Amino acid sequence: MSVTSTRAPWRRRILTGALALTCSVSIAACTTPEEGGAGAGGTDLAIALPFKPVSSLSPYSDDAVYNTRMGIAETLIALDKDGKPTPWLAESWETVGDDTVEFKLRKDVKFHDGSALTAAAAANALKHAVDSASRPKGLGKNDLEFTATDEHTLTVKSAKADPILVQRFADPGSVILSEAAYEGESPNLKGTGTGPFQLEESSDTEATSKAFADYWNGKPALENLKVQFIEDGSARANAVRTAEVNLAQAIPLAQLGEVSELTTESTPLPRGVYLHLNNKKGAFTDAGLRAAAAAAVDPDSIVDSIYEGHAGKAHGSLFNEDTSWAKDVKSANTTSNAAKPNEKEITLATWNERPELPEVASVVAEQLRKAGFQVNVSVSDYKSMETALLEGQYDAVIGSRNYQSGAADPVSFLSSDYTCEGSYNLSLYCNAEIDAEIQQADAIADPEKRYAEAAAIGAKIVADNAVIPLAHEYSLLSYKDVNSLYFDPFERRLVTHETSR
Repeated sequence: MSVTSTRAPWRRRILTGALALTCSVSIAACTTPEEGGAGAGGTDLAIALPFKPVSSLSPYSDDAVYNTRMGIAETLIALDKDGKPTPWLAESWETVGDDTVEFKLRKDVKFHDGSALTAAAAANALKHAVDSASRPKGLGKNDLEFTATDEHTLTVKSAKADPILVQRFADPGSVILSEAAYEGESPNLKGTGTGPFQLEESSDTEATSKAFADYWNGKPALENLKVQFIEDGSARANAVRTAEVNLAQAIPLAQLGEVSELTTESTPLPRGVYLHLNNKKGAFTDAGLRAAAAAAVDPDSIVDSIYEGHAGKAHGSLFNEDTSWAKDVKSANTTSNAAKPNEKEITLATWNERPELPEVASVVAEQLRKAGFQVNVSVSDYKSMETALLEGQYDAVIGSRNYQSGAADPVSFLSSDYTCEGSYNLSLYCNAEIDAEIQQADAIADPEKRYAEAAAIGAKIVADNAVIPLAHEYSLLSYKDVNSLYFDPFERRLVTHETSR
């Protein structure tokens, strides 16, 4: 299969204040002059991101996504709005059998240090990634061999058949850096990326970059980019409200009123909020009580009251129904066999790193009480309760989960979260028939068919009442005086060469 394609943005807008106009260009959405676009002027941009780097922006850590989001580094493959692979540093590719892919690299790409992107340089970068002690999750577990077939053809061979081999190279941990990046113990992003912005300095509080004039996709419209890492949501909202920064990502719902004079962009994410029912221990081993819980819980009211409409209604689906591969699959919890709770005592748990989750737990607990359950609610930080969560020490768990992280594969999500041996099975769900279906889906190479099968299997898991989908989260980003941002549902990109003030 040979693939060459272009990418268009996916976005949803909440406009506050005066009537506004939305437009789109080849790879980004854009604001209007009235919102502070072309008429605002300025070549410097300051933005606030929600988490501090933990490993000096190492691509082999949770920092990896910041390198692509800030426009410093790039991967071979990008993702379209549904999570399917599209070209980036690789302009096309061809699969050879079930274990090999040949990437054709762009011929006009330079690293920030002036060296050229070649297949040998890409092979070197990817070999460092797979050999890393903290190998990027999206690259999978198979041994991978990288060969520069010619100057701009990179051949990747997996030790085993891998139907998602191509899209593994969309993982931000697989960014391509010049050879100079690997001279120390950890990759150095300064002067070694290919993005529109060249990293100058970084710390755990801020990073500064300048435009890379020789960027392969055109000279950046901005000259300087400053990023502040502000973990506190209120402080982040205040920074954009007072114009300390021009843009702030991940605005908490509670702070939306403070930024009402700005433009707030609401982008649907591949992240669900779920009520997991413990299928192995306690009250919810009883299918009738699981059905009673499903009948009692009203997800729509949670979206309306807690998220104030700034989340998608689940409609019984594990996956966002706006995606092409999930929209035609009917999914719903089963309530026909509901039993009477008869004051059955249960413990409902969640964590407090996401401020909405304890509020969701409070609403769900009250709905279950009205149905006849006695509900105890346990809220703590995730780290302190992780072992108990995975061991099934709670009857029910409310959690937030990204179902297209890493290689953006929903089948991998089902495998880890809903199989008998799944590594993150908060429902402690075990169904041999579902395991077999997930295994069969994992062999499908065509993304459209693979993802559609994931949606169909997800519907069966929901019908089994292993989980009650509550909401699909949005990313809230507020800004002023900024043009042509990239509103990415995977939050891997944000500032591009076309971004301007």
